[in-house]
Amino acid sequence: MPTSIRSNGVPVVHGSTSDLGRVLDTWLAAHADGVACVIGAGDTMMPIPDEVAVRSTIPELSKGLEFDLVVLIDPEGFGTGIEGAVDRYVAMTRATQQLVILTSR
Repeated sequence: MPTSIRSNGVPVVHGSTSDLGRVLDTWLAAHADGVACVIGAGDTMMPIPDEVAVRSTIPELSKGLEFDLVVLIDPEGFGTGIEGAVDRYVAMTRATQQLVILTSR
C-alpha cells in the first residue's frame, strides 16, 4: 500500500510551468521504476515527453488513481467554488512520493 506524501516529509515543490521538462527529466532519472502524472485543466495542459512512465490527465479523471510523482499545472485553473476546491484536493492527493505545483504566473 503506497504511503501518502503527507507522511514522508518531502516538501511540495513550487515552480514555473517552464520547469516541467526539467522536473520530469530529473525525477525520471532518479526513479526508473516510478510513474509520474501531469494533471491540469484541459485548456492549460502542456505537451509532455513521450515517456511510458509519464501520464497526463485532468483532475476529474484522476480520482482514485495514485502516482509516484504528481505535477499540477496551474491548479487555480481547475475551477471555482466548491467544485474547483474538490478538483484541487483530489489532484493534490494523487501523489505517493512527490508533489510539484507549477504555475504560469
